[in-house]
Amino acid sequence: MTAGVASSAVPTDVATAPDDDDVDELPVDPARLDDLRRARRHRRVAEIHWVDALYRVYVAAIVGLVVVIAVAGSVGDEPLNAAQVADVKAHGPAVIGLLASVAVAIGLRSGSRGGPLAVEPGDVRHVLLAPVDRGRALRSPAWRQVRSGLFAAVLLGATIGRFADRRFPDQNPVEWILAGAAAMVLVVGLSLGTALVASGRRLPRPAATALGLVLLAWSGLDVAGVDLGGSPLPASPGRAVGWVALAPLDLHLVSIVPVAVAVALLAVGMAGVGGLSIESAEQRTALVGQIRFAATLQDVRTVLVLRRQLAADRPRDRPWLQLRHGRILRPIGLRAWHGILRFPATRVARLVLLAAIAGAALRGTWSGTAPLVLVAGLAAWLLGLDLVEPMAQEVDHPSRRELYRHPEGALYVSLLLPSFVVAALMGLVAGGIAVLPGAGQIPVGPGLASGVSVALAGVAGAVLNVVSGQPSHKSDLALMAPEVAGMGMVLKSVLPLLVAVAGALPLLVVEANDNAGRDLLQGASTAWAAVLTVVGLVLAWVHQREEISRWWREAQEAQSSLRRDDDEDDEDDDDEVSEEDKRR
Repeated sequence: MTAGVASSAVPTDVATAPDDDDVDELPVDPARLDDLRRARRHRRVAEIHWVDALYRVYVAAIVGLVVVIAVAGSVGDEPLNAAQVADVKAHGPAVIGLLASVAVAIGLRSGSRGGPLAVEPGDVRHVLLAPVDRGRALRSPAWRQVRSGLFAAVLLGATIGRFADRRFPDQNPVEWILAGAAAMVLVVGLSLGTALVASGRRLPRPAATALGLVLLAWSGLDVAGVDLGGSPLPASPGRAVGWVALAPLDLHLVSIVPVAVAVALLAVGMAGVGGLSIESAEQRTALVGQIRFAATLQDVRTVLVLRRQLAADRPRDRPWLQLRHGRILRPIGLRAWHGILRFPATRVARLVLLAAIAGAALRGTWSGTAPLVLVAGLAAWLLGLDLVEPMAQEVDHPSRRELYRHPEGALYVSLLLPSFVVAALMGLVAGGIAVLPGAGQIPVGPGLASGVSVALAGVAGAVLNVVSGQPSHKSDLALMAPEVAGMGMVLKSVLPLLVAVAGALPLLVVEANDNAGRDLLQGASTAWAAVLTVVGLVLAWVHQREEISRWWREAQEAQSSLRRDDDEDDEDDDDEVSEEDKRR
């Protein structure tokens, strides 16, 4: 291959790549590209020891099995009654269609930024600039990505279908498994196909954003059941995906439409994948590589920052609302508020969407699907990772803290107060979704309290991630035994999520009281107080973290000094004994 011709060229879409007519005339065999990729893949696989590969598969299988069994065991076995099944038939397709519309909107935005492909840097700088058909070079990695995505969709959809069968025992379990797998494959196929088409056709970002917003608005109005001038609103395109997911309850012939659309989008996207912009491909490849490396190190903060760069999520030049310094707002608090008020519209929309997802998960929990507390906690944790940005900026610049006269803990807590205030507002949004009339409606008091508690706990979990995840050469994990260090790393990764999920657990107490005919707040008030106590303990740990670390280091130094003194005394005793032996 003559890839070396373009090896020193700057990646650009101008005339560095030859035209299609010139490619046919060049003595280049496209099959060599496949040979080189196979050789590179063979060498990469050969470097992995079979024991390591077997260990990874073993650990992944054990963890996946434990998670599935634990989640399946916590799902309520009580089947839905006839009224609830009818409500699922009436409103379920629109809700599932909204989720499909969200996936398509994400695909549009990703494709407008050069996604979903993230080829290797060598392919971007050499292969795509070599005299080889660009579509021929990109179809192989594109097909691998589509194949992996669809395979994961089958597993996830089949698992969800198996859980759904426990609430709809009148149907064959195989039907629910097939319906869940088919619906999830459609969602992933539509998202990937849309991204490939938008990337290959170089759809402008404003157009992609506009199309995504129109689709989301249409699906949202469909879920709300809004009428237009007395006539019902036409069904949203995503509703057809909902009909596929609920096919065991009510099969619609129009369900074949999303299948045809997904296949057509994937076919068109694969055919036009050669139109990918090289500039976008190189930028995306560099960022995705850094994200993968940060993920292996469990550095959530770095992953989040790189993900924002990948999504072109930049803060506004001016805050939405200009605040002034006064007796209430001190300079540190004012800067924190301005940091949040500079969130771009896309980030604000993401916060509202995550709050809505948490509220919908709370509704599902109230309806009897207990594992949805995990979804509510995860959504609140992701929301918290955005809201703690003012404090995270200080964590990213440790040398700058020396310029403040405030201790590190007091500075962090001052920067976190606006984050918790906004989290409470987002919690009211989640609680508002939870108390809306309809299936799964939660009583107003418990619903609003659950929304606020899960949002505050999500921010507390995010604080643990950001503060404990900052790199430090003084970490004690590196000096511990591998078994202890491994457990410490697992605890460091899991504890923030556990804190976030804890905010939704009081709703299970309220649900148990409702099923038993007791007062709804019996025991629930104690549970909410426990959640607030956990949040307070997190803030106290952040405030006193530096003092605790200093006390621990001094205690270790004192212990080491005591051991050295004991060793010196033992050596002196040995010397005295040896002198006595000499005299004898």
